[in-house]
Amino acid sequence: MIAQDVAYHQPFTFGVAPACTARQVRLARCLRLEAACFAAWPAQEEERRGNLLLRAAGGYSMRINSGVPLLPAGTGVAWNEGHVRHAEAWYAARGLPPQFRLPEPLEGGDANGMAGLDPLLTAMGYTAADPTLVQELDLTCWAEAPETVPHAVAPDSGATASVPRRYAMVVHPAWLAAEGALRGRTGTATENPVLRALLATLGSTGQTWLLHAGGLPAACGLGVRTGDDYGIFAVVARPDLRRQGHGRALVTAMLAAAQRDGARTAWLQVGQGNAPARALYEGLGFATSYGYWYRVRR
Repeated sequence: MIAQDVAYHQPFTFGVAPACTARQVRLARCLRLEAACFAAWPAQEEERRGNLLLRAAGGYSMRINSGVPLLPAGTGVAWNEGHVRHAEAWYAARGLPPQFRLPEPLEGGDANGMAGLDPLLTAMGYTAADPTLVQELDLTCWAEAPETVPHAVAPDSGATASVPRRYAMVVHPAWLAAEGALRGRTGTATENPVLRALLATLGSTGQTWLLHAGGLPAACGLGVRTGDDYGIFAVVARPDLRRQGHGRALVTAMLAAAQRDGARTAWLQVGQGNAPARALYEGLGFATSYGYWYRVRR
């Protein structure tokens, strides 16, 4: 159990946009975007145990292989060791390690000082890992900027400073093959079976985008529309073609298409320490609404 004489401190802090500094505003956005995430990045298995949603997808992606609290502390929610032990048994039955994803607005405690699930996991020996930012962009007032000139590349890299680009939505099988190749997978392992199942679940709501540069697949991304929200996932650039503006060009095209289709908000999740990706997204106007982290067994 939690030692009563030890003050609890969250393991990570998140700098949020001025519009989200009020806790209730941040909480409302968190609950909306968490629901959008569950719909846009579906697990193969989900089971609600009280106020904890358990999700599994064969181990691929911590986001869909973790337990997530559904309500903040102080709203009739009180966590105990039994909740964690039930989750551990659920994951063990599937051959998966127990891990938990903890959105910061649900862990902040209430006016009566009630804490969330995180201090209990701390006391049970779980380690905090992978702080992640959830960022939003208001598409109702977003203006597509002119495509920027690609970054210069090293003279000995074999690449040119500027190459023709072509980007478009492609069918899911073509995207799966390109995504695997961009990540360096080959042969029968090129196509990720979990992503294939995820896209089959999403159907036409999953928009698979691919950018070619100089005739070569250079970047890919997945956009998912849920109501007025447009989530961006799986943005990958070919390692030897990075820092040439291809990722920015692709994401810009995705945002412009979502805006034309009537989406009001775009959102994404990016590692707090992923400086290149954050520079790309924040350069397009994304700002942090809240953050989350994981508790894992090391």
